[in-house]
Amino acid sequence: MTSAPVAAARNTNFAVEGENLMTDAELQKLIQDVCESIDSLPKSDKPLSKEERKRKAVLLLKKEVLGKIKEAREKNEKDNELYNTMVYGLLTTVGEKHPYLASLLKSNLRWGSF
Repeated sequence: MTSAPVAAARNTNFAVEGENLMTDAELQKLIQDVCESIDSLPKSDKPLSKEERKRKAVLLLKKEVLGKIKEAREKNEKDNELYNTMVYGLLTTVGEKHPYLASLLKSNLRWGSF
């Protein structure tokens, strides 16, 4: 039986040498969508519900990873871009259902080693 993160990693489309995994426009659109989703979370004096906290945590992780992809692209660091794109893919497939697993993923996978 294959675990979900392994299956998600196998389904990640890797770039052909010299090509980006996504266009700059797609990357900007994803960043914009995540920022809009964060902004659409309820803003009130009362604390967020458990589901809202989970969603916010995943959205913040996605925003951070997308920023790392953008930074790696600007510095022309293909290996870092590829790694963070894989992490983003795992966050989108696993993170929504299991936000605490997403946090674990962030802390245990070479995070910040590039």
